[in-house]
Amino acid sequence: MARTLERFASELELAEVLFGDEGDLVGAIQLSPAVLETEPFAAVRARLAAQGPLEAPLRLTRLCVDGYRGLEGLDARPGALTVLTGEPGSGKSSLLDCLALLAFAVEHPLPSGVDSRGTGQRLFSAGAPERLHLSLHVTSGAGRAFRYAVELGGPERAPRVTSERFAAVEPDASGQKPETFAFLDFENGGGVVRTVSWASARPRVLEVRHTLPPDRLALRGALEPALRSAASFRAFVSGWRFYPGFDVSRGAVLRRPVPSEPEPVLAPDGSNLSAVLFHLMVEEPERWRELEVTLRAAHPSFESLSVKPRGGPGTVIGVWREAGVRGELTLADLSDGTLRLLCLAALCLSPRKPPLVGLDGPELGLHPRVLPVLAELLQRATTGSQLLVATQSPALLAALPPGTVFRMKKVDGRVGWEPGPGGVDGTRS
Repeated sequence: MARTLERFASELELAEVLFGDEGDLVGAIQLSPAVLETEPFAAVRARLAAQGPLEAPLRLTRLCVDGYRGLEGLDARPGALTVLTGEPGSGKSSLLDCLALLAFAVEHPLPSGVDSRGTGQRLFSAGAPERLHLSLHVTSGAGRAFRYAVELGGPERAPRVTSERFAAVEPDASGQKPETFAFLDFENGGGVVRTVSWASARPRVLEVRHTLPPDRLALRGALEPALRSAASFRAFVSGWRFYPGFDVSRGAVLRRPVPSEPEPVLAPDGSNLSAVLFHLMVEEPERWRELEVTLRAAHPSFESLSVKPRGGPGTVIGVWREAGVRGELTLADLSDGTLRLLCLAALCLSPRKPPLVGLDGPELGLHPRVLPVLAELLQRATTGSQLLVATQSPALLAALPPGTVFRMKKVDGRVGWEPGPGGVDGTRS
């Protein structure tokens, strides 16, 4: 404003009046609080962009956990493939279960007293205060970053959400990521959803207050339509899948014909394996050829795999052929180890993988000669997905590239996370 006045002052012979020592008109100008509080347009544009939908792929870049079973003080930075090892009880499976709990809670009320798998294990740490604090940093394909933090409190039979916050973050000169704007801010069931509007002449922050049941996440609720970043984050978390072990028992569903599906994702127990295989065979011929190459590397006697209609209209089952065996074998005839490998291969090679996959002990039940093949599958799966794998197999760890393996261990009651065998220092156990 002063520069504009100065431009015309000399022509109008007003310079002395406007800028002189006496009667300093420019110095006397006072702006209203509404003008002073208006943010620069650049900041408003940044907030408008931050509340838009998140661009794929989304990546979990940092994870902090306190209070879930034995996980105290965990501060981890997972990559595209993160393989966890460590002594029994170091927290590998608990970390996967904690993330599974969050994926469950964004679509359902908090479970009472047990984890989201329904295994009967404790929700909170035994002997510790009944609380769980979980903080996630997520980065979008376009580089936008967000932090989601949630805290749960006891008693265990009736857990409640004590605080929840979803905010845009931006790295500063120190490498930290301070919050730039909080879209969700809740405490003890009450809070606000904030959005930015530029519908009028002056940009404004709109706040809508909500009251929620104690066992419900704000992220699970019907958010403001403009807040598409939180909706994208919710879809990202709800899409996570965790595989604690495939059911390959003699009476397992995956050994029987199952209905075909248009775009199937492998079920946690592997029950729809034939449907996933059928989709790969019909819709993804290149992936199907990769699958057969993988099976041939793991089983030298393998000849071919196909999926055929069996059991009724719309149902299919995998059919296997191998050297030395007359006729064809269905999934019902295959060994437990072969079925486990088929599940892992179908999961890792499928084009429709969950955005984050958790595998607990994928090597269990596999022959040692197959583990290098499994290591290649895990690396292949990072195309379009992020993997967290818990294992204690030295043979599998030795087949993985440096920088992907981390050891978890407890020191003075807190869980540490450091490069493990085959980690960034290049050493192997």
